[in-house]
Amino acid sequence: MGMAASQARLLCITARIHDVEHQAQSIQNAKMQLSTLSDRAYQEYNEALDATTLTIQALDNGSKTTVTANFNTLCSKNKVMPANGENYVLRNADGRLVVEDEVLEAYLDFKEAGLNDPYQFAIMMVNNGNVNHIGNLDNGEYSEAMLNAEEAVYQSLSDTTTKKEKNASDKLLNLHAQLEEYTVDGENIYDSSVVTDDNREDYEETLAAYRNELYKSASGEIEAEAAQDETLIEDFNTEDFNYYVNLYNQIKACGGCVSIDDYNGPNSDAANDSEWLQAMIQSGQFTIEIAETDKKTGKVTLDATSPSSDSCLSYTETATIDKRALAKAEAEYENALKDIDKKDKEYDLTLSKLETERSALTTEYDSVKKVIQDNIDRTFGIFS
Repeated sequence: MGMAASQARLLCITARIHDVEHQAQSIQNAKMQLSTLSDRAYQEYNEALDATTLTIQALDNGSKTTVTANFNTLCSKNKVMPANGENYVLRNADGRLVVEDEVLEAYLDFKEAGLNDPYQFAIMMVNNGNVNHIGNLDNGEYSEAMLNAEEAVYQSLSDTTTKKEKNASDKLLNLHAQLEEYTVDGENIYDSSVVTDDNREDYEETLAAYRNELYKSASGEIEAEAAQDETLIEDFNTEDFNYYVNLYNQIKACGGCVSIDDYNGPNSDAANDSEWLQAMIQSGQFTIEIAETDKKTGKVTLDATSPSSDSCLSYTETATIDKRALAKAEAEYENALKDIDKKDKEYDLTLSKLETERSALTTEYDSVKKVIQDNIDRTFGIFS
């Protein structure tokens, strides 16, 4: 009877061991499926990112509107007005400013002519970008002619009468007086050779502020005076002039520029391609930056945002990947990963329990088997 009971117990243990091993195998298969679920969640997350659109919040007649963000809407001469008033620029991996092709060509001509002044560049651009017709003067004469014109216009502004002109004139008078002190004799405020080393930094900042204020007040008059042609004032576009002054300062801050047309590739229209721009930013080949202009001196500084991955595509509150779609995709992906991780831990815990049970069953199996063998040896040993 003992032998029969032991044999029955052995069969029960064997069955349970097989059951435990089957459960463990099933859980291992389920763990492998979790890896597939993780890959699927990541794929869905990437698809959601690809479906989002780079946009910018812009002002249209005083009202906010959402516009697809590309080079033309962000950085060209005809760009939109961002709702937050920021000035966006685009730089390539070498740090060069990305500009329209006609700007690059004009800039190269300007540099080849040996010129390096933002106001000269702006006057050239408002005159159709022809370096040979800056103020109708030869390049070699132009710098001196422009400086003489600046002084002449300054003298004329000193005699203004309206309140607005008087305020501008007072600023110029104060800045001019400071420059006279820095240049010792005061006869030529542009003669930096007579400025002492102790005053040089202040002199350069004051000169930049003086010229910035002067051209802000009378850029058209200075061009007309330099060219000795009063008719130029009638067609002078002050808004375009100020734009090109700022653009040239941005180019100088970046150490040069490249044309957006160089990136046209198969689509032949990189300037209007939002998806292409997004891909270039995600791959780190481009960065969108914010250009800030010192109101006093006109000096440009750049604030690098340097977005290089999906998690860094929120440049500002006005130039972003569609945040709602991105937030939803991120939440779903993170939730899926948490669920997968939770199930994986539960499976590991169950496997640990099954392994403990299997170890105990194996020990008991060996013990019962030994008892049976001992009974067999003891009972049937007399026949041997």
